[in-house]
Amino acid sequence: MKDFCKKCVLPIDYLNIKLDENGICQWCRDYKQIDYLGADTLLKDIQEPLSRNTSKKYDCVVGFSGGRDSTFILWYVVKILKLRPLAVFSDDLFIPEFAYDNIKNTAQVLGVDLKIIKHNYLKKCVKHHLSAWIKRPVAETLMFINVGERLGYETLVEQEAIKEGVKLIFGGRSPIQSEETYKTDIMKINHKGGRSSWFLGWCKQVLLNPALIMNPYCLKLQYLEFMITRKKEKMIKKHNLVIIHPYYKYVRWEEKTIENILFDELNWKMPNDAKTSGRIGCQIDTLRQYLFYRTLGYNDYNVDLSVLIRDNQITREEAINKLKEVQTLPVEYIKMIVNNAGIDAEKFMKILDEKYPSNEN
Repeated sequence: MKDFCKKCVLPIDYLNIKLDENGICQWCRDYKQIDYLGADTLLKDIQEPLSRNTSKKYDCVVGFSGGRDSTFILWYVVKILKLRPLAVFSDDLFIPEFAYDNIKNTAQVLGVDLKIIKHNYLKKCVKHHLSAWIKRPVAETLMFINVGERLGYETLVEQEAIKEGVKLIFGGRSPIQSEETYKTDIMKINHKGGRSSWFLGWCKQVLLNPALIMNPYCLKLQYLEFMITRKKEKMIKKHNLVIIHPYYKYVRWEEKTIENILFDELNWKMPNDAKTSGRIGCQIDTLRQYLFYRTLGYNDYNVDLSVLIRDNQITREEAINKLKEVQTLPVEYIKMIVNNAGIDAEKFMKILDEKYPSNEN
């Protein structure tokens, strides 16, 4: 087990970490509790976009990934705000059956319309990117593995809102996800800077592993995903849409409350071997988390649990024990995902094990 910050479970070799003389990281030192505004303020703040809706059927559109965060937001919009949402789900063709069941069941229990939109961007690229990545398996280029996923969901909700004449959109992104900057920063030159630094870092990694761009279709998708944020911003401005992520200002992200709603009211199901209700959606994301852990020795779970420690939802000791569970994925499950992506899992894992030996294999 790695050595951690003395207050959270970020390891001492975590990207860009700065420990003080007491062994405490800057994120713990600078953490401030959020004074959430609550449902009444949220309901007041959304009146303006609601007044501009032309849809007679929907008040809003909810980006519904099927994960616990967006599922709770969908519940919140229906049960607390009393709105009529259209739930929009992006299916990248790597969604486990149990997650699909949860998505459909949630919509049914809440009585909301669910629009499932399938796309094959990820499916058409993942084999190439995994084959290229394993030629030089480093954490810096793990972002290539899920290229196509963002292209499928990033502007999907906005497009559906425009079609339906809806001006208000809810998303389930949380402050916890905003803390997971290592995945983007690791690509950047010196692990710092903005888009230019990231692009220069991309160029560096491509020079070190040219196989990453040797598929014209996948290279095109890499470019489109790099530009997707600008496209989304233009779309929002042109159609005067209002995007709200309630967890940032209005609703406290509280794990126990969220899980009570999921399991008691929405009848959520999980695989028997699941150790957490988080990150159980897209299988390629599961694979990427596994590979971050193998290459770096940490992944999103370190970040997520550290935020919960700072927010006084869990003790450091509890977080350390949870890490031991959630970061130990069955190797056979990982092999299944790799095989489903069109790659020989035995060869893939052999190369990975040679580069990053693991006592778990």
